[in-house]
Amino acid sequence: MLLTKTPVAATTAPRHTRSFFEPTPDDLRLYRELSLRLRVQQPSSVFRYIPTPAGQHLTRLGDCGTWAWAAVIKAAMACWNDLPTGGKIAEDGTQLNSTPERIAWEALRPVAPDDITLDVEPRIQIAGPALFFSDLGIRFQDRVRYVEVVGACGADRVTRNDCEANLLAQFDRRLEVYRQKCLTPEIWYLNDLLEPAQLQKRFLALVAPLRSGGRS
Repeated sequence: MLLTKTPVAATTAPRHTRSFFEPTPDDLRLYRELSLRLRVQQPSSVFRYIPTPAGQHLTRLGDCGTWAWAAVIKAAMACWNDLPTGGKIAEDGTQLNSTPERIAWEALRPVAPDDITLDVEPRIQIAGPALFFSDLGIRFQDRVRYVEVVGACGADRVTRNDCEANLLAQFDRRLEVYRQKCLTPEIWYLNDLLEPAQLQKRFLALVAPLRSGGRS
């Protein structure tokens, strides 16, 4: 007969050790909060501007690749059925070119006055072999203020990988076209997209000079 007592630790079930690649409950709550605020399931890149442990963990999960980020989305959708859709098609059916552009669109559309038109990719290059389009346009009659949504980085212009660096370089080339045409676009970076209320204020501030004939 075995007389030695079995240690308690050996008789209890092992505790689950959470993998780095599993989103935590705080991660998921932050994901939901931001999705509801922005009215879209946002890309992982925006979380780098949220300096909380959950924000930084979500950022690192996004850096791991699409498979890790897909697991975050799957876990969040399993917890809540009130999340907005992801992707580039807005709630009103408008097709945008990127999720950051959709975030801007979702912020502006509810507060757009009846006499103001929001354009997707308004054409700037009127003639010539090359066509040039802005991301968004805020139009009053025949006057328009152009908006560029920079999905590569925040206002600090810090990029994290080659893809973002290439996107930022493309944006800088676009700015040169604006300069050649003596136009100054409104520029919204990733960190700006976190606060739809501030985007709405900036948007409405652009409307007044358009109505008064101010220069775009």
